[in-house]
Amino acid sequence: MIRKIYLYDKMPTNLEENGIPIIDWKDLPEITRSLNNSFLFYGNYLLNGNNVKKIKKEKYLKAYTENGTYQYFRIKSVKKNLSGISITALHIGYEANRNFIQNAYVANGNGKQIMNALKSNLVLNQPFRYESDVASYHQFSAKQVNPIDAIIGSNNGNQNLTGVCEAELDMDNYTLTLKERIGDDNGFRIDFGKNLASIEETVDDSAVVNRLFLVGGVPDDTDYNVEQDPVTFGYLSVSGVTEENMQIAKRENSECKTVEDLKKWGQTLFDNDRIHEPKVTHEVDMVVLENTLEYQNIYQKVARLKFGDTAYISLKNLDIQVQERMIEYTWYPTLAKYKSVVLGNDLEMYTSSIETQVNSVKKKLETKSNELINAVNNASQWITGNKGGYVLLDPKDAPRRILIMDKPNAADAKKVWQWNVDGLGYSSTGINGKYGLAMTRDGAIVADFITAGVLSGIKIRSVNNDFIIELDNGRIRFIKKEGSSENEMFAFAPTYSGEQLQGINAIQNQGYSFALSSMGSNGAFLNVLEIPKDSTADNRKLNLYGEVKVDGNFYVNGVKIDKNGGSSGGGSGWNSQYPPEVTSDRDKRYWQIWAMAIGAGFSKQAAAALLGNAQGESDADPTADESGGRPGFGYGVWQWTDSSGASSGRVYMINLMTRAGVTDDPDTITAQFKLLMWHAPNGQWIATSSYPYSWTQFMTLTDINTAAQAFVSNFERPLNSHPERSTWAQEWYDKFVNLKIPSGGGGYIAPIASPITITSEMGWRTSPITGAQEFHNAVDLVNGNPTTPILASGDGQVVQAGSNYYDWYGNYTVIKHADGLYTGYAHQSRIDVSVGQNVKKGQQIGLMGATGPVTGPHLHFQFMDEYWPSSNAHFKNPRDYINF
Repeated sequence: MIRKIYLYDKMPTNLEENGIPIIDWKDLPEITRSLNNSFLFYGNYLLNGNNVKKIKKEKYLKAYTENGTYQYFRIKSVKKNLSGISITALHIGYEANRNFIQNAYVANGNGKQIMNALKSNLVLNQPFRYESDVASYHQFSAKQVNPIDAIIGSNNGNQNLTGVCEAELDMDNYTLTLKERIGDDNGFRIDFGKNLASIEETVDDSAVVNRLFLVGGVPDDTDYNVEQDPVTFGYLSVSGVTEENMQIAKRENSECKTVEDLKKWGQTLFDNDRIHEPKVTHEVDMVVLENTLEYQNIYQKVARLKFGDTAYISLKNLDIQVQERMIEYTWYPTLAKYKSVVLGNDLEMYTSSIETQVNSVKKKLETKSNELINAVNNASQWITGNKGGYVLLDPKDAPRRILIMDKPNAADAKKVWQWNVDGLGYSSTGINGKYGLAMTRDGAIVADFITAGVLSGIKIRSVNNDFIIELDNGRIRFIKKEGSSENEMFAFAPTYSGEQLQGINAIQNQGYSFALSSMGSNGAFLNVLEIPKDSTADNRKLNLYGEVKVDGNFYVNGVKIDKNGGSSGGGSGWNSQYPPEVTSDRDKRYWQIWAMAIGAGFSKQAAAALLGNAQGESDADPTADESGGRPGFGYGVWQWTDSSGASSGRVYMINLMTRAGVTDDPDTITAQFKLLMWHAPNGQWIATSSYPYSWTQFMTLTDINTAAQAFVSNFERPLNSHPERSTWAQEWYDKFVNLKIPSGGGGYIAPIASPITITSEMGWRTSPITGAQEFHNAVDLVNGNPTTPILASGDGQVVQAGSNYYDWYGNYTVIKHADGLYTGYAHQSRIDVSVGQNVKKGQQIGLMGATGPVTGPHLHFQFMDEYWPSSNAHFKNPRDYINF
């Protein structure tokens, strides 16, 4: 059956659609494919063929491939000669390289997560699917590179993804799949004396390394305040290395912290990776089989050998005996037959390596033989009674069991060991039992019999599916199994300094959390203390939950904290809007305090009192510094001062903000107003007999003089009185009292129609999904319509419009605004915009939904000052920009 090749002017939407049949070929077209390399079509078309004028560069071809599917190719070269046209086309998968990745980084992810990260960071929208079955976890970075180059190419000088994951890229039209292995091992055998025409063996020793200079990591007991070089070892060699054949290279493994570990790892490169042996490929000619009736059945079986499959080959007269995979082929798409295949030794199972492995095993057996002889001699002395025991072979001439007894007479013996084909057992009541099983027939020791003595120099492991606890070499390790690899999550290990034991260290590894939790009466448990997954030696993190009590001194960044504890900072956000009457920079500073105070619930008289006192302290300047940074002096709008004299006013103010949870720029009125709202009710405000008002009562005072002097006496508490501040407060009141506060922060609007309900505020909360504590970086909005239209909160450009961002947000859109802020819209049921599109405030960008991890339909609405926020501090409360 002749398979047709089809021509298209452009890629069809339906890949099953057939284009223009191209049949006038000068000779048989070919498809060539190499593992993690090329995948191309080549053919010579007749100069007088029916469709010669239609075959042009950048058009598309569809041809039948060896895996039983039609694949698309884009024509890259069309060259005319006297007799025809030569055509070269690349597989459509390489069209993904028209795209660009500015920056994609995954600290610890499996193949699927890394491929998702590559797709999420593409500049252009393309129809390609990025898939993977690689289960192991890796760190990967792709920066300023095309996608295919990042996966199998140069990756801008970094190791590509197939190299990092030890994986292979499979292309199936628009699907790019990172696979642990392409193809299968179905036991296919090829006998070159019967069913193939020829074989050519190529030995490549250009990458051979037989001597290693090894570089490890910095030892665990290192004082990290002192720079220290990693451990090294030079040189590790295979046997038989001389100056004439020596090939030296450096290899690094930061996980090896001792020379001994480094040498063991280096030896695996010789024993397992066989880096000292040449790479061998075999080019196989299979052309004649299609015309050979005698071997037709055999050929059909071989023809089912697909790309990546394993083949077993034996050709004794050429000393070729291999187990190799098909790493390259040339295929006739019209005949659906191979022209030739190349089998490569990625499994390294050819004759010379087998001999090397056999010799290695032989040496190991010889080394062990002396130990075995000594052990047998020692055991014989015990069994024959030389050391106090008595042995009975039963029956004597053809024994089925061995009895080792405490008495020479079996009838008198009480303590008896019996060894037979089913195992080893012990009885304390004589040879008739009852016996307890101590060792099974396959050599497994029953732990119930290990009740005394010391286990020295052994490794103890407790395995439960993918979770392992290991005790080895004085270290307790908690391990996660990832396929054939094992990753340490947490460990208890001894610590040393100057070769002296200092104590025990609990070590959390990046990518895995460590927590101390409390269990409730219902069996659920929540964290009290947590070292999160992203904590590292360079960026240490610790989360505490619940009620925390400190009995003694408590310091933050060297500052003693012993009072003023309480809840986080408050206050309404600043919307950046001024009335037209407010024009000077000075008036704008005071207006910002006025508007924030009114928004926080102050009476206008109490708000004016804040302004009068701000004028007396700093003229409302958030960077006013009494002393240029010297300790003991005030700083900011209300001149925060460390009464102990230990630090400058600015440092003291910033430490208070840390405790209050204020994350805004400290040198702004917004941050300092939020600190005021936290500081006053949490220790700074002390009611006096002259002004016996609480902070809450002060906020509602309607007499300007009383409010101004209450702030002086109860918050500032100066040595001298300040009656002039009442006058200033009255002046600011008269100036601002009749001005209207503009609505809407920075021109932003609510992203859904009214009536709006906020079902979850921004901040720390108990996750409705997992039950654990989490930082909710947005507000959740509903309005009674589960599919209500979602509107752009402001003018801007769409920078994210895709699905399933790391399984957090479902369908997710991000808009960048001219003021440098970003708004995010998550869990949409539908997205109506695309990346790069400019949108106007109020324009519909999608519909509300419940995609991603949610408990019901809602809009997760965010403000951020970074596209990908590097910490919680870069998320902003939407209430600071919109009056919901």
